[in-house]
Amino acid sequence: MDKITYQKLKAERLMAEVKHAREEFCFSCIRIKKNCLCHLIKPFNTDFHFVLLLHPMEAKKEKMGTGRISKISLLNSQLITGVDFSDDDEVNSLINNPINFCLILYPGKNALNVSEDNIDTLIEKKKNGLRLVIFLIDGTWPCAKKMMRLSKNLQILPRISFSATHTSIFEIKEQPADFCLSTLESIHFFIQECNRRGLENTNGQENTMMETFKEMISFQIKCSLDPELSSYTKGELGYSKKEDRIRPKKWLTRNIVLAD
Repeated sequence: MDKITYQKLKAERLMAEVKHAREEFCFSCIRIKKNCLCHLIKPFNTDFHFVLLLHPMEAKKEKMGTGRISKISLLNSQLITGVDFSDDDEVNSLINNPINFCLILYPGKNALNVSEDNIDTLIEKKKNGLRLVIFLIDGTWPCAKKMMRLSKNLQILPRISFSATHTSIFEIKEQPADFCLSTLESIHFFIQECNRRGLENTNGQENTMMETFKEMISFQIKCSLDPELSSYTKGELGYSKKEDRIRPKKWLTRNIVLAD
């Protein structure tokens, strides 16, 4: 092999190594380091213990979804993946623990509305030393409905809700109804309402979740505008305008949530 051929092969080998170099990985947000948002997250404590029930589909496709941001942000929280939690040991141990008073953040006509209803019962339980545990389902609304339908232990939990005063800012995704918020937005607004009603005292620390959320949305839009990426949408905004969208007919004719 002559010198010129050798140098050419060496250069090609070096280029291949650079092209296929293994990038550093963040195991908290499941992203490569250069796209990691963890440095923006400022974890804070809450009196409520939040349990995020993550649908496997959400866990697979969303590397840094709103559920994961919420889990990293909330020091007093845990994440459990599954669909039917009826026989889930981790979920049942929380529900059956006598020191816990468990509720599920899910709409319903009999749900306790933390924005408007009398919450003296919750305040009393908290004063008596019970830990208030809030279960949340992290998945699409149809997936959440299925998880509620299958999980008999979740169905018997008292429901808690709130009256949202704004629509979701997650413009890149379509919500089935105006009252539907993302997991992170729901937690953020719920904590704010609990602060207002005297159930929590986070001193505005929950607002850092929204700042991270906004950065996540900006990153997703940036990716959708990059023709070098598979997420490229060819649109001027990176997503369709809300007024141009047509909601699927099934969202208009079916109940979005499981009736209580």
